Amino acid sequence: MKKRLGSLLIIIAMVSAASPCPAQDHARRFIAAIEAYKADDYAAAIQGLEAIAADGVKNGRLFYDMGNAYLKSNDLGHAILWYERALTLMPNDPDLGFNYHYARSLTKDVQEDDGMPLTHIFFFWKYELSAGSVILLALAFNLLFWCLAILWRITRRRGLRKAAFGTLVPMLVLILTAGFNYYESAHRDQAIVLPAKIAVRSGLEPTSTELFELHAGAKVKVVRQMKDHLQIRFSEDKIGWVQDGTVGII
Repeated sequence: MKKRLGSLLIIIAMVSAASPCPAQDHARRFIAAIEAYKADDYAAAIQGLEAIAADGVKNGRLFYDMGNAYLKSNDLGHAILWYERALTLMPNDPDLGFNYHYARSLTKDVQEDDGMPLTHIFFFWKYELSAGSVILLALAFNLLFWCLAILWRITRRRGLRKAAFGTLVPMLVLILTAGFNYYESAHRDQAIVLPAKIAVRSGLEPTSTELFELHAGAKVKVVRQMKDHLQIRFSEDKIGWVQDGTVGII
């Protein structure tokens, strides 16, 4: 596991821009959390970092640091949860990728139908770029398209017309991808098992038949919610009910 903690300046900048709480307070908490981490007091580090996240700060480096602290405290479920959340914001970070895959190697449950390789191949930009990067690229291509279109209208040069239409397809693809990412984030249905072990049952009652067990770090899809229970799917033939709070929504 790579131990590097995130940049304090990045966290402070995100805090001051994204949270109504004074940036100085967040900086103090972050510095205290780093000191606690270095002193192997992972519980205190987690408490400080969680307090910053609870104020609404969404920063990949912050989430990565929380994953590290949880992993060092042997809480595999929460470690993978925060790594997963960090991956949505900085999918190409090498340290995050290394620690995430290491944590995944410690899980006990085999994901039988995890992922769709062809989807990752044909829609590589969705998985290689963060949601923020997709939005920025969509805006850039949109601006480029309209600049070229206006220049073509003024000069009537065929080369500008071709260039404008050449930017149209990637612009539309990126806009659609940004829209899909927004829909996906608003309807999050992926979750991580948090306790060391949970029983997945056929119904909502404690006496319902136990169908199978899952362990910390297992990635599931939330199908629906009823009362204080969630129906989850681990694989095509493994569907059942668990108590709310036993899984963390990514």
